[in-house]
Amino acid sequence: MDLTPAGLLAHAKTDAGRRALRYSATSVVGVVGSQILLQLFSSNAGLNWEPDKANFTAACMMSIPAFLLNKYWVWGKKGRAHLRREILPFWVFTVAGWVLSTATVRFAADHTEPDTLMRQLSVSAASIGGFGILWVLKYMFLDKIMFGPHHHTPYDEDIELEEAGIDPETLTPIADEPVAAAPPAKATKP
Repeated sequence: MDLTPAGLLAHAKTDAGRRALRYSATSVVGVVGSQILLQLFSSNAGLNWEPDKANFTAACMMSIPAFLLNKYWVWGKKGRAHLRREILPFWVFTVAGWVLSTATVRFAADHTEPDTLMRQLSVSAASIGGFGILWVLKYMFLDKIMFGPHHHTPYDEDIELEEAGIDPETLTPIADEPVAAAPPAKATKP
């Protein structure tokens, strides 16, 4: 990829470039929302929670809109979210980011004076840094494996069949799930 201003502008006009910009915008929403919640939960003016508890709660709360924005807006996927194939992998990255950011938040909180502006700024920077480390890896995973435009997954079409109790490969009823029978034909009067 050409990293000159002209090259970056040209890339921004492609589908992949627009997707990367939407992912970045979604991340900005997530960071701003998380930081607002983190400050609300951890500051003296807010709930005054311990920084790691505040970071956990903020990360959990913002993961829901982040998932929805990524699936439906960034990658333009439709339909209900699939627990095993979409939600759980997304949460693995969320939890990994939370673990890393919590470690950095705890380090920052332990090495700054309590109840100071420096502590609040350090906690925020540590939280952003912890999640930021995984940001690029998460984009690559979402784009190449989970939601990407060239990633055609059979489950996209098969979810509805499975939920209806039909095996997508054989198009026959799944043995342990009864399929609703057709209603009996109405008798007609002679």
